[in-house]
Amino acid sequence: MLQTISMLDLRKRIGQVIDRSFYRKDRFLIKRKDKPVAVLLPLEDYELFIGDDRDIEIYTKKRVKEFEQQDRLSAKEKTSAKKLLGS
Repeated sequence: MLQTISMLDLRKRIGQVIDRSFYRKDRFLIKRKDKPVAVLLPLEDYELFIGDDRDIEIYTKKRVKEFEQQDRLSAKEKTSAKKLLGS
């Protein structure tokens, strides 16, 4: 389950939070002024999410459609983007 942590708390306990992520496989949603800004997750989760395409950019659905209209995505990029967006 994703746990929420503020930037201030993260700064105070960065070592402990990273240890929890590494050893206990905890995941954290990092917030600044009550707005989500980042996620900290175990390396294994990241590797599962990214797969073999470590250099792929993550596109929003709107941006993918814009690229498809402009034909700026290769077939491999279209497949990877759709996989990431779950469509």
